[in-house]
Amino acid sequence: MFFFTRTCLALALAGLLAGCGSSAPRPEVRTPAPKAEGGPVIEVSPVVVSPYSEAELVQEFERAKALLLGGKSREAAEVFDKLTRHAPDGEVGAASLYNAAVAYEALGEREASAARLREHLRRFPGHVLERSALFRLGRALAYLERWAELVAVSEKLLARQDLAVLEVIEARGARALGLVEQDLVEEAAREVSVARDLVERERLGEAGKPPIELAQLWFAVGEVRRKRSEAIKFEPVPPNFADTLEKRCQGLLDAQGAYTEAMRSLDAHWSAMAGYRVGQLYQELHRDVMRVPPPAAADTVRKRQLFEGAMRLRYRVLLEKGLKMMEGTVRLGDRTGEASAWIGRAREAERALELSLADEKAALDRLPFTEDELREALEALKKKP
Repeated sequence: MFFFTRTCLALALAGLLAGCGSSAPRPEVRTPAPKAEGGPVIEVSPVVVSPYSEAELVQEFERAKALLLGGKSREAAEVFDKLTRHAPDGEVGAASLYNAAVAYEALGEREASAARLREHLRRFPGHVLERSALFRLGRALAYLERWAELVAVSEKLLARQDLAVLEVIEARGARALGLVEQDLVEEAAREVSVARDLVERERLGEAGKPPIELAQLWFAVGEVRRKRSEAIKFEPVPPNFADTLEKRCQGLLDAQGAYTEAMRSLDAHWSAMAGYRVGQLYQELHRDVMRVPPPAAADTVRKRQLFEGAMRLRYRVLLEKGLKMMEGTVRLGDRTGEASAWIGRAREAERALELSLADEKAALDRLPFTEDELREALEALKKKP
């Protein structure tokens, strides 16, 4: 019994030190055949049939851990999954389930990793690896864009009493992100406000590269600012159009500032997300501002054409800025190997912006005005929108 207890403790510590884990198919079990029809039904606990002795389980666990630490994640995941089947209830099973999740995360298979982390949390509540499993699951859910589940996991973390300050910031950033992506903007704003107070109190990220935990928080700040900015519309045209446009543009710049802070952590995934969003800010502003109809004073075809040309010339720069950001994001993906959905979105947006710029040029070419005439009209627009 003494050997068994020390072995279990060693396995739990091994899981922590390896920073690793996983879940897998249900174990094969032998259950008694039911009684003849009409007889009593007797329920018994399933019996796991394992080909390994306790010592062999430990040996296999150590082998899998060595594979994982040696960068052989696929082989490690397979062994950890096998151990989870053959030792589902003890420390070998718990540590193997967690370590398999780490192995699949290293392979970029976040769905598989998240499934094993969920299973670990369900089967081993209160386990020594529970906090680590919650954080890993939260990061996987942010990557997979499972926003409602991300909020639920972050709330479990925030209910704990053993989090360090940086972990509290990460959990609040995760909750804010999950909320804002479900359009719960004001609730998310309150969450990021609390997290930013902690960042300022601890003076985090003021010198050098900020901790990766701040990237998620700053991205959430950017999302709150973006959604508030894009809620400002120009249809119908507001009586104070110039002030409304100025407010929308200031919101864009504020959001861009937050996304830039997220990029400072130099994480490829968060940088790709932030880069795409900055490009999208300019793309969406161009779309909305170009929907502004001609003023009542444009009561002839020529005047309406002049207004259209001036607007196209003035706001084409938004498309150019958006395209520049999308191109940079795509290059980031090519350079780092980042292959998330955000890189795919950036590629699609890049093509769309290239087409939009070509359409703008063609539309300007069709108008019966020189560029100088359009610039004169632009000056008039600036004086009285």
